[in-house]
Amino acid sequence: MSTFLTFVILFSFLCKTGTTKDQQQKRLLLNDPDVLADRLGRLESLVTSLSDKLQQEETKRNVLEGTVSRLTKSQKTSSTYIRWGKKICPGNDTLLYTGFIGGGYYDEPGAAADAVCLPPNPDFTKTTASQAPVGHMYGTEFETNFFGPKSFDEDVPCSVCEIQDGTQTFMIPGKNTCFSGWQVKYKGNLGSGYYAHKSATTFICVDESPDYLRSGESNTNGKVLFEVIAKCGALPCPPYHEGYPLTCVVCSK
Repeated sequence: MSTFLTFVILFSFLCKTGTTKDQQQKRLLLNDPDVLADRLGRLESLVTSLSDKLQQEETKRNVLEGTVSRLTKSQKTSSTYIRWGKKICPGNDTLLYTGFIGGGYYDEPGAAADAVCLPPNPDFTKTTASQAPVGHMYGTEFETNFFGPKSFDEDVPCSVCEIQDGTQTFMIPGKNTCFSGWQVKYKGNLGSGYYAHKSATTFICVDESPDYLRSGESNTNGKVLFEVIAKCGALPCPPYHEGYPLTCVVCSK
């Protein structure tokens, strides 16, 4: 037998013997309790690490959800308006309170011009005023039958209403419809004081179907409301007409 052939046979035997020993060693390692315990320990550590990471991600998600919720709430807006002459709010608008139209006395030169919606449950911090001159707050009554059936001398209520998810409200004098994209909250007739009285006044939009305050038909005056008519001249006619009472509408968006 040649030297080369002898070398090949010997090399093959050694390789087989080494392979058999390696396989036996691997089987021995796989069945070794220490090896199994080590692998189990590493697996438990991996599970613990993954659980911690999952908990961290859950916490981050909860924080993000809370932030989104707060931002969503902060973006929700509302606005308020006064419905003059009514005790309720239209549609789904929230009634904040129903009260009484208040203002200055119609014939006092220094009376406040604007009308306010007084609440039904006022708060007072003092029971007496100073001796100095003071302002006056009166209730309001219709001074004609124009605004509703037998409205003359009736005392006038008001309501403060809140619009959810709305940011703008405004009154259009001389109209009873709103522009495209705007919603009618209520419509009615323009009211103000009498032009010959001493007190300055402002224009308000009185609901087309006004309510009256109970037991309010006595003639006590105070702040008084009249219809408002168009006067031609600087006011172009047409489109306006001399002596026509002016309508009004309150719109929101």
